[in-house]
Amino acid sequence: MQFSCESAQLAKSVNIVRKAISSSHNAPIFSGIHITLEGNTLELIAMDINFSMKKVIEVNGAENGDILVPAQSIGDLLAKFNSEVLTLQQKAEESELTITSETGTYHIPLLDKKDFPAFPNIEEERTLTLPEDIIGSLIRQTVYACSVDDPRPVFTGVYMEKKGQNITCVGTNTHRLAIKTAVVEQADDSEYSLLIPARVLKEIANNLNGDLPEDVCLAQKGSQIMVRMGSLSILSSLIEGHFPDYSKPIPPSFNNRTVINRVDMEQAIQRVALFSQGEYNIVRLNLEADKTVLSSAASDRGQGMEIVNCTTTGTSLPLPIAFNSRYLMEFFKNIDSDQVVLETNTSLSPARLMPADDPSYTYIVTPVRVIV
Repeated sequence: MQFSCESAQLAKSVNIVRKAISSSHNAPIFSGIHITLEGNTLELIAMDINFSMKKVIEVNGAENGDILVPAQSIGDLLAKFNSEVLTLQQKAEESELTITSETGTYHIPLLDKKDFPAFPNIEEERTLTLPEDIIGSLIRQTVYACSVDDPRPVFTGVYMEKKGQNITCVGTNTHRLAIKTAVVEQADDSEYSLLIPARVLKEIANNLNGDLPEDVCLAQKGSQIMVRMGSLSILSSLIEGHFPDYSKPIPPSFNNRTVINRVDMEQAIQRVALFSQGEYNIVRLNLEADKTVLSSAASDRGQGMEIVNCTTTGTSLPLPIAFNSRYLMEFFKNIDSDQVVLETNTSLSPARLMPADDPSYTYIVTPVRVIV
């Protein structure tokens, strides 16, 4: 096998697919990237037991072939080049990959490719095609609320529910709940739901084109999902299990409604949270009619207090309430609205945060009990 290409192009493709490789894999064969050249088309595949990624790029091909190269070795080397043309060659009688640059030559021992599985293909039972901006928003505003490491797998993914043209995504770790709904006019009238691993959705978000938007196709068969977006394909197992009714944690009504400037509140939380301590990084809020007083204190850091102007209407004022500051910050980081609405009842009942101009997005967060 022999081909040449820009180092930056190859490095980017290697870094994309190598994320499919599990850091805790037991099979050495899954530590490699399978690279296949046919004509000028280069295909890179990496996988673990339940997750696979394939990226296709165009190169200057000279001799067809395929190899299995250690992902870390080639990835780390390519990252050290500036943008320059590299030649990669593996001779039939050799078990190493030779990479030649303008100034150097490098040799990487290859893995045995004979037992590396082919990239799976599925005959989908249903497909859902979403515009890039819609799926990007659905992912960005829900996936952060998922549990990172939970013995209950259903909370480590996003629940996607399709009801006709309405697509609703839900992420939760049981202490907070993010719900985003979008309308897809070209969708059919079918109704179904999927529980998609957060890992899959994060890779979709990481590879959205932005400048040249492309539709993203989600194809499902049984317990598997195939994602197709341009030259990248992702195959994963879906999460099995029953996702709870996400409407139950939402209070039917709220006593207080606070409207506050997003930037002012976000920056105040960032500063005050520097003086928080403990596992929950607690920031206290005291809601009043025309202001919100934020405060935190730690014995080894000192204390911080800040006042943010707001407008609060309601029957339970003033209201002291405390939150995990990270839970608040991740909400503010993932919205663009100038104004935010905070709705509350009591110091210990769930609160709701929403962009003031976007009723399609709801964030429920549970307060933290603090000892005065």
